[in-house]
Amino acid sequence: LCRKDRKMKKTNPRKRPATYADVERAKQEATHLATRRTFILLFNVLRDKEGYDLDGLQRVWVEALDLADSVAKGYCKLSDLNEVLREEEGIRIE
Repeated sequence: LCRKDRKMKKTNPRKRPATYADVERAKQEATHLATRRTFILLFNVLRDKEGYDLDGLQRVWVEALDLADSVAKGYCKLSDLNEVLREEEGIRIE
């Protein structure tokens, strides 16, 4: 058979090994999804159960983003924030 007659076998994309970039992208997407779902739950509880209005929810959002920025910049650590909640309020998040 000549080469034209042979069919080139395509690689199944599901069997392609994941690259480091693929793994990092998947981790980032999972983190984004988990964070989004957490805020959806939290904001609904604050609105429905605690009576927050739009202004109150926006204040919480701005403060949460500010604190997240501080963590990202290394000004504080999530483990330290968790420890403060546990020691000062008795709240355990594990």
